[in-house]
Amino acid sequence: MKFNVEDLVEQGLVKKKTYTSGEFEGLSVLKYSKKVFYNNLWNRDKRLLDCRGMVVDSEDNIIVWPFTKVFNLYENNTKVSRDKIVIAPRKINGFMCAVSVYKGEPIYSTTGSLDSKFAKMAKEVIENQMFKDEQIEEGRTYLFEICHPDDPHIIEEEFGAYLIGVRKHSSGKMMSEYTLNVIADADGFYRPRLTVGKFSNILEESKSCKHEGFMIIDHETGQTLCKLKSNHYLSKKAIMRLGQAKVDDMFDNPEKFKQRIDEEFYGITDFIVKTVDKDQWKSYNDQQRRAFIEKYFGEQE
Repeated sequence: MKFNVEDLVEQGLVKKKTYTSGEFEGLSVLKYSKKVFYNNLWNRDKRLLDCRGMVVDSEDNIIVWPFTKVFNLYENNTKVSRDKIVIAPRKINGFMCAVSVYKGEPIYSTTGSLDSKFAKMAKEVIENQMFKDEQIEEGRTYLFEICHPDDPHIIEEEFGAYLIGVRKHSSGKMMSEYTLNVIADADGFYRPRLTVGKFSNILEESKSCKHEGFMIIDHETGQTLCKLKSNHYLSKKAIMRLGQAKVDDMFDNPEKFKQRIDEEFYGITDFIVKTVDKDQWKSYNDQQRRAFIEKYFGEQE
């Protein structure tokens, strides 16, 4: 399958990094530009949703096809019926790596690079964990969450490679969560715990669980509906990332401040700025800030 976004590159909506020498010569990594992220331009062209480390060759053939962008619950009016039956894999708090086969050899891609230190770190973890008689199959992209002690995150996870997706290049379809369990067992990879039930139950669990949260997948269609971050994860991350120096920017220039934070905190940022003043927020200790952020989650329901 081919994927061409030259028009989006010309418009400044997609960054194209092309390798002109070495083992990756002729390959290009496609990643949405910062203004797409900061100005919420995802609806400008649906191809932008796939420019998250997509790798193509010189003839626009897809070599690596990562996840299509999924929005957080409530982001961009993303909603899920409380009665819908869903599959909810637990989100693993690491960094993502996509693996495919190029010229008979596996290549390892992080969001914007084939040769970053994280790509090399992921290669080492995956190759050491995979059973020796197994291999990455051609025509597919294997998607992993990598947890490594040299890359600490908000939630401490067990070291290793977690298989979280496999996409077929011929159709673009993702394999089911149950098929991923079979592949992971055969190849030697970890898998996130799966929960199946009404979305209302998963939403309730997200309020008290101590991990990052869940991916929400329609049980009937297999469509990924949204990301659901846990209150624990978001409040802990917000508290850790909102040092006193950043608080001034958050209140004095919130739009500029948003360019320095993940999109999952846009709603929290707006809530803080509209509800309390800067001096009041600075006076709060971590416990008071956590309680305040929990109030934000309560108002979203």
